[in-house]
Amino acid sequence: MRTLPVLALFLAFPAAGPAFAAPGAPPVAGGEVASLAERLSGIERIMWERDARSIPSLRTMASKDADGKVRARALGALTLLRDTGAPALYLERLSSDPSPRVRRAAADAIGTLGIQPDRIERLSGPLHKDTDPMVRAECARALGKLGSRAAVGTLMYAVAVDPSPEVRSLAAEALFRLQAAEAGPILTTSALEDPSPTVRAQAVRALAEISPVSSRDLFETLWRDTSDPGVRLEAYRALLRSADGSRWVEEGLGNAEVSIRFLALRTWFSRIPARPRGIRPPRSSAEVVRLGNFLKDPARGIREFSRQSLEKFGYKTRPDGFAYSIDDR
Repeated sequence: MRTLPVLALFLAFPAAGPAFAAPGAPPVAGGEVASLAERLSGIERIMWERDARSIPSLRTMASKDADGKVRARALGALTLLRDTGAPALYLERLSSDPSPRVRRAAADAIGTLGIQPDRIERLSGPLHKDTDPMVRAECARALGKLGSRAAVGTLMYAVAVDPSPEVRSLAAEALFRLQAAEAGPILTTSALEDPSPTVRAQAVRALAEISPVSSRDLFETLWRDTSDPGVRLEAYRALLRSADGSRWVEEGLGNAEVSIRFLALRTWFSRIPARPRGIRPPRSSAEVVRLGNFLKDPARGIREFSRQSLEKFGYKTRPDGFAYSIDDR
């Protein structure tokens, strides 16, 4: 079940949705109101030129322009210009702007610029209450980027019950960024039961970072039982990092799925000890023989990787039908 007993605790967290305020009139140029197209074009020019002198006018447009497209684009330009001089602007737009586009841009700016709110509820509130899923998703991402442990409870709640898979996925990613070991049980439930493959894969990725040893059985279960290739790939990636990773390399090299086989090959090659410069391994060595076999793999990417790897060893290859062969001439 997705509803867990611990969630009752999170329901008590303070959260506030946006209290919408009407923005002011658009900026004027030469005593006349500039058109929407002109205002947007002006912002694009500022972004193209990286014109930091325009930051004051961008702040005005972000807070007062009558059109949400302009306010959002102005926030994007301020983010590009790394403007951290008016943190209240971003927090105020997130909490009060009537446009979801603007609120999303504000949340992105807060996370990207590292704007630390005076209260974590300035971000955890919209994550819990905003009506737009993409705004909630950006709030989850921002909380992870800011590194605030105070947000762990709200992020766990979002992983468990938010109706949007984008929000659940980014909340799981944020928990990974925060190295929130206490989120292990909820992430495990998501990895097994979430209806979205994207969320399940992200939960596995998070568990591989924050609790790789205790989640080892889960990874093997998913590798064995899940039918979704993305989730299976993440479970396999986690198994490669386990204490018996060499065993999983060998198992993956013979797998029918191209993504698994390719990951196994890259991992195997990365673990080959370095040789002295100019000295190549013997033609009969296990490394050269294996790479030679993969020159005929059905997947082009694997063939090309094998060819390039052999060339790093000092061997030449030649086309052989749809594949390659080691050139022994």
